[in-house]
Amino acid sequence: MSDNVSIQTDHESIVELKGHLKSIALIQHAATILSWDQETHMPASGGDVRAEALGELAGIAHGRAQDPKLGESIERAEEFAHSSGDEKIIALVREVRLDHERSLKIPVEHATETAEVSSPAVQAWQAARENDDFPAFAPLLQKQIELESRAAEYLREDEVCIYDVLMNKYERGMTSEFFSDICRQVVPGLKGIIDRVVARALPAPDFFKGPWDKDKQLQFSRDVATQIGYDFSRGALDLTAHPFCTSPASPVDVRITTRVYEENFTSNLYGVIHEAGHAMYEQGFDPEWMHTPLCDAISLGIHESQSRFWENDIGRTESFWNHFLPQMKTYFPRVLEGVSANDMALAVNPVNPSLIRVDADEVTYGLHIALRFELEQALISGDLSVSDLPGAWNQKMQEYLGVTPESDKNGVLQDIHWSMGAFGYFPTYLLGSLYSAQFFEAISESIDIHKDVSAGEFGGIFDWLQERVHRPGRQYVPLDLLERAVGKGLDPAIFIDHLDRKVKAIHGV
Repeated sequence: MSDNVSIQTDHESIVELKGHLKSIALIQHAATILSWDQETHMPASGGDVRAEALGELAGIAHGRAQDPKLGESIERAEEFAHSSGDEKIIALVREVRLDHERSLKIPVEHATETAEVSSPAVQAWQAARENDDFPAFAPLLQKQIELESRAAEYLREDEVCIYDVLMNKYERGMTSEFFSDICRQVVPGLKGIIDRVVARALPAPDFFKGPWDKDKQLQFSRDVATQIGYDFSRGALDLTAHPFCTSPASPVDVRITTRVYEENFTSNLYGVIHEAGHAMYEQGFDPEWMHTPLCDAISLGIHESQSRFWENDIGRTESFWNHFLPQMKTYFPRVLEGVSANDMALAVNPVNPSLIRVDADEVTYGLHIALRFELEQALISGDLSVSDLPGAWNQKMQEYLGVTPESDKNGVLQDIHWSMGAFGYFPTYLLGSLYSAQFFEAISESIDIHKDVSAGEFGGIFDWLQERVHRPGRQYVPLDLLERAVGKGLDPAIFIDHLDRKVKAIHGV
């Protein structure tokens, strides 16, 4: 650490501010551990008391975030920041001010109620999906819509629409108008690629049927995650119904989950790579700023770019399999006998419209996001009722992907997000793919990515991402971070061209 950085961070106003932030972060740490346990180990009977515990912690954390003493501390830190001219310090107090002002607009009672509703809503969704019973989940979904809409009203300024407020919880600077324009460019491009490939799509090869021993799958995916850069000394891997990454304390405790099927190794392997990409982002934050916004993700679009980058731009390439297929054959020698890296790359890159978003291929995935974006806007505006959602979902699936779910379990009930009140979240998945393509293009200008990956050398790629994407934390807003990293603004055409080249190389069309 340079003397200048030491002087800046040791200033009494910054030390005081960091102390306030740490007291909030430690409460959130405990809540995150409880949420992690809820999704991985908690018995079903524990749901009600867990909801109460999470609600209590949310109320405490929110109360501390509204503490007038924190506001006074921010003012003192702002005075120092402006005189220091230090970009990091200026960014720190800017982000803390933003968080503080947002918290002041949300009543503690609302924050507590929101946390209390989340746990039973998630449990209701899990039961409804298992039983294919959307009406059983509908009342809690309606409650989540009401809570999120009310929160957006508290935060709304001027004539900004409610849905834009919700989007900005996850992607700063994004608007529904801007994202609609992105979809107008991306959707036709994706459909054009799909039309070319689906006509000559090949069935999955025989070796793909396995069987794939679950324990060996987990061991192999753990090996892969370690080699690409996920640090298990600061992380963990566990099982759950819906894979996710969570961070009780970035960058020293960042955990991931997966699910494993004997008949399909890709769900586990690419789920682990995807979540490891998320985790590597958070493990890459600067520990100097732990418990502050500079040790936090600037947006879920940037977050998603890291999972998409490692899962698709690295993990689904022939180069990846040049390195990892020999290792996988030590776990599954009979199943993979005679299989080449090219065989594997073709098999793990299908282009086939399907029902389930998390299992969708790289090309059709964006269409899943576009339809959810439209449905969310309609739900939040009131143009679509919860009772009519399953029918609207099926109609959009047919419109965008040419498939219709045979049940709500594989349709409107497939995602966990709405049960958690995460409205405005889905667009970040497509934005992540766009950002990822531009990061790949920029890295390729200085690194022969396919050569390095074939050789199992991930350090150069990892270092580029860590320096330009991970370590800044929330120092720059998403589109500024992108432009600083790659030298140009967001361009959906780069994503379509990137996919087009990949499809031509793998599928020959």
